[in-house]
Amino acid sequence: MVNGNSYKGGSSSFIHESLRCGENVTIGHFCIIEEDVVIESNTTIGDYVKIPARSIVGVGCTIGSYVRLGKNCKIGDNVKIKCHAVVSPEVSIGDNSFIGPNAILLHATPDGEHKPSKIGSNCFIGTGVYVNPGVTVGNDIIVGSAAVVTKPIYVRGTYVGVPARLNRTKIRA
Repeated sequence: MVNGNSYKGGSSSFIHESLRCGENVTIGHFCIIEEDVVIESNTTIGDYVKIPARSIVGVGCTIGSYVRLGKNCKIGDNVKIKCHAVVSPEVSIGDNSFIGPNAILLHATPDGEHKPSKIGSNCFIGTGVYVNPGVTVGNDIIVGSAAVVTKPIYVRGTYVGVPARLNRTKIRA
């Protein structure tokens, strides 16, 4: 335990000396955390997680085991990212969102064009979802398991299928 933070003993993690981290941060076994990373308070990082340079992880987040983040990612507060998810470089995820296991948020087209995707606040991205490069998922959206998001979606609701289509609008009371 260093400065209120827990590093699992004998973990063989690589944690760059420039890591800035808040109170009550737990980092699991065999993690790689590169230079200029910020991890805010009350965050838990699972085992075998890679957080590359200049990424930011917000307050109260949970990052599951075997998650791969890209450089310059911005993860909002109270975000849950489940195991084996891949978040490509420069992708941003809004506050209070959930990213399911094996979800993939892309940033580059097959021809190498750089277009990071973006996930809004209060989103639920199901298991095995693909979000294509440059696609924005607005606030308060649910994307069902194994859906492929090929174009921007902003209408609050539930999206399913390949390509993802609006299945049900979300009505607030």
